[in-house]
Amino acid sequence: MPDEVAVFIDFENLRYGLLNHYGIEPDFQAVVEKARKYGRPTVMRAYADFTEHPSGMNRQLEIAGIEAINIPVKRVSIQRGETTIERVKNAADMCLALDALLEAVDAHSQSKSKVFLIVTGDRDYVRLITQIRNRFGQRVVVAGVPGSISNDLVIAVGEENNDPIEVPEISPVDTHELKIAIIGMIHRGPAPLAYLSMRLIDQWCQDARQKLPGTAKERRDALSDLKSEGVLSLQERKDEKTGRTVTEVVLNEETAVGLSYLTK
Repeated sequence: MPDEVAVFIDFENLRYGLLNHYGIEPDFQAVVEKARKYGRPTVMRAYADFTEHPSGMNRQLEIAGIEAINIPVKRVSIQRGETTIERVKNAADMCLALDALLEAVDAHSQSKSKVFLIVTGDRDYVRLITQIRNRFGQRVVVAGVPGSISNDLVIAVGEENNDPIEVPEISPVDTHELKIAIIGMIHRGPAPLAYLSMRLIDQWCQDARQKLPGTAKERRDALSDLKSEGVLSLQERKDEKTGRTVTEVVLNEETAVGLSYLTK
């Protein structure tokens, strides 16, 4: 077994994969234990714009011995007529790939055999993996979140080198109870807003402070059902401040009461 393991974590792919599919945060100690199966971890890095994630994440990475590589995203606003489009450029994956290649070059030059544990499920890393394996003769293991691992990625490393992130068994949520919780949240509402949007409601649903049951996917599916059932409807109106037409979400309380999501 090779003595050294190099761990490169696509932090956003890992975190959002777990949140969206299972409603849980990453366990970085478990990632380190996975690396130890293959040898002695000498390089462990996670890449992201960490200002866009909870502040406690950096501390958890530090405790696990993983270096947080902060790569700020660049936001560019493009004006098209009366519409402003914001584009986000994230270079975290590029930095991860460059560092992994440099590590592979270094290992090759020293005639070392290493295991490269790439924590991601993103197909964009196929070329990186094939280069490390074929050009530098190193073993690559992929650890992605089940349900979000590209099949091309698995083919690139080989099935024997596909070692998914372990996730706890989660019982399905009671959909009716989840819808009651979502409608209650909307009905109470936060401070007065100009209008409600589906994007804003989805953000509320995923906010841990709301303490809604279920995973992120189950909450989004419940929101979609509430729209289909007519409990939440979309209406266009003119924003008095900006003069622009906006699409707002309206809670149809009578329908919600009829479906037992809301009490009078």
